[in-house]
Amino acid sequence: MSEAINHSERDHALLSASSAHRWLKCSPSAVANEAYPNQDTEYTREGTLAHEIAEAVARQRVLEHSTSDIYRLPGKPTREMIECAEAYADYIQEHITSEDAVVLLEQRVDFSPWVPEGFGTCDCIILQDETLTVIDYKFGQGVPVSAVDNEQLKLYALGAMNDYGIAYEATKVEMHIFQPRINNVSDDSTSVDDLMEWAEKTVKPIAQTAAKGKGTYNPGEPCRFCQHGGKCRALSKVCTEYVETHSLRVAVPVLAPHEIAEVLKMEPLITLWLKKVKDQAFTSLMNGEDVPGYKLVEGKLGNRKWSDELKVAAALKAAGYTLEDITETKLLSPAAMDKAVGKKKVAELLEGLIDRAPGAPTLAPETDKRPAYDRLAEAKKDFS
Repeated sequence: MSEAINHSERDHALLSASSAHRWLKCSPSAVANEAYPNQDTEYTREGTLAHEIAEAVARQRVLEHSTSDIYRLPGKPTREMIECAEAYADYIQEHITSEDAVVLLEQRVDFSPWVPEGFGTCDCIILQDETLTVIDYKFGQGVPVSAVDNEQLKLYALGAMNDYGIAYEATKVEMHIFQPRINNVSDDSTSVDDLMEWAEKTVKPIAQTAAKGKGTYNPGEPCRFCQHGGKCRALSKVCTEYVETHSLRVAVPVLAPHEIAEVLKMEPLITLWLKKVKDQAFTSLMNGEDVPGYKLVEGKLGNRKWSDELKVAAALKAAGYTLEDITETKLLSPAAMDKAVGKKKVAELLEGLIDRAPGAPTLAPETDKRPAYDRLAEAKKDFS
């Protein structure tokens, strides 16, 4: 059984599993990103703590380790983190179907036979009945992550097969994403033979190229998490050439519907590119570098707040104001109530007492899983 590790002090490989979605599609990006420092943000710190709590709860409930105490962790766990961690532990237990199952938590795996110096840490590995199961816990709520053909999960599975395949003779691989904050649970499966074929024919040649910083830049969706985007000439070339080419279509002064669709398809990439360039300009100026025509200025002042609420209250009380004059009491919002008493209790005690306004119509590609907005049906609702 694996021992608990400090998530914030993990080593990271050049060609990591977590960034495989990017470097498998844009091989030079791996070396290019090495020039930038790791980004430590409020969200990364929150994710690190959430993973440590999930590991501790899973060790208690799945591996029955009584020494795994979430309150000894360096950070203050929220009720939501604990509830999500408990749901994660339940999810792991649901997929243990054999008394002889071996469960490994936060297990480092080695996929270096296919990726130079390749390794990663898998949240959960289950070995049972000729089946290898890998589960990845996601605490983020910005973007739903799918397990279908997920490169990160497949590399974890490769590493687990490399480390344990001979001993357990697995023939099937099951891969799961558990993302509780947005109720996103996704899974996929493949045979070990197909996984190994993907490793040899796809991963190995690309990884050898990527490790040397070679290959061709391939701007697209993987640019989202690429730190090099603000300086990437290939990304700039794709975006600017599209705008320039589109501006030459002057035979008809009005955009046709298919041209509007073309512009919409490019909007996410162009918007991402502009944001990356703007962020790079800000970073350059903060580092004392010159960006011709631009400078940093002080932004809007922050909201006012009391420096000492007790002294404020005392001063107003001394001036003759009552407590009712200077304070207010109101019921927490549903979101704040979730955090205060827990989502499960809110659902149990307040069912039927929460209204939610319908979402406004918004543009989405045809591949979006949500049903198309029915204008006529909504109009009938309004009329009723």
